Amino acid sequence: FIAGLLLMITVAYALGALRIAQKGALVQQINAVESLSNVDVLCLDKTGTLTTNRIALHEAVPIGISESDLARLAGDFAASTGRVNRTAEALANAFPGQAQPATVEIPFASAYKWSGAAFDGEGSLRGSYVMGAPEMLVPHIQDGDALAEQAAAWTAEGLRVLIFAHHDQPLQPPRDSEAPALPAGLRPLGWLIFSDELRPDARQVLDQFRQAGITLKLISGDNPQTVAALARMAGISPDAEVISGLDLAALPEGEFDLAVEQTTVFGRITPEQKQRIVQTLRAQGHYVAMIGDGVNDVLSLKQAQMGIAMESGSQATRAVADLVLLGDRFSILPETIKEGQR
Repeated sequence: FIAGLLLMITVAYALGALRIAQKGALVQQINAVESLSNVDVLCLDKTGTLTTNRIALHEAVPIGISESDLARLAGDFAASTGRVNRTAEALANAFPGQAQPATVEIPFASAYKWSGAAFDGEGSLRGSYVMGAPEMLVPHIQDGDALAEQAAAWTAEGLRVLIFAHHDQPLQPPRDSEAPALPAGLRPLGWLIFSDELRPDARQVLDQFRQAGITLKLISGDNPQTVAALARMAGISPDAEVISGLDLAALPEGEFDLAVEQTTVFGRITPEQKQRIVQTLRAQGHYVAMIGDGVNDVLSLKQAQMGIAMESGSQATRAVADLVLLGDRFSILPETIKEGQR
C-alpha cells in the first residue's frame, strides 16, 4: 500500500510538472507542484513582473548646466562605469559616451542605492561623479529640500528618478565590508528620469491572484511612491499601505511585524530587509512564494517556501528556485498555481 501510494504521488507530481511545463514554467523541485497549492502570500518586485524589463530614459533635466553638457557628462560616466544594470543600459543608450579610466569606482549596490567614480581629469570628466536615489544624495547636497520636492512630483507619476552630481574631491573607496561614504557638498548636475513599461496584462494577472485568495506584497528597491503609482496603474487599491525601507528599519520588533502584515507596497528595500520580510510572513503562519531575478534575491528566495525565478535572472537565482518562469512570462503564474491546487 505504501509503495503504491508513493508511486501515485510521484506520478501525480510528474504529470503536474509536465502540464506546468506546457504552460511555460520549469519545475525544478518536484514537490513544488503541491507547494503551489498552499501559497497564500506572493512577494514580488515590480520590475519584470508588473513591468517589462525595458527601461527608457524619459527625461534629463539639467541643474545649473546646459542640456548638452548634462548629456555629455552623463554619457561619459555611463560609458566609463559600464552597463551594470538596466538603468545604466538605458542611460548609455540615450547618451552614447566615451569611456575614460576611473581612479576610483564604486559600483551600484541595493544597500546604498548609488554608484560613483572618480577621474583624474585627463578626459572630459574631472573630479568625482555620483548617480543615485534622491533620498540618498539629497542629504549631501546643500539646500537639498527643494530637490526632494521636485523628485516627489515625478515619483507620484510612477517615474524612476535619479540625481547626477559632482564633487571636486575624489571618492574614498569603501573599507572591507563597510558601505562607501558620500562626500558632503555634492553639486547637482541634473535629474535623470526613467520610465518603466507596465505589462499590458498586469491588471488581469493581479485580479487572478486575488480571485485565488492570494495576498500580494510588492517589494522593490525603488522609491516607494514610484512603486505605489505603478501598483495603482496595475489595479492595486490606492488605499493600500505603503512604507519605505528607511521607515521599516526604524521600527521595533513588534511594530515591524505589524507593518509587514498590513503593508502591500514596500519601497527602498534592501536585500536583507527583503529576507526579513519573508521570514516574518512565514512566522505569522503564511505560506510564502517569492519571485526574484537578481543575486540580491537569493537570500529571500531561500527563505520562502516557494522560490520562483525569471528565466532571464541570474544563474544563482535560477539555481535556488523551485520554479522558473520561461520567457519571463509572469502571466502564466496564476495558471501554474491553479494546476498545483488541482
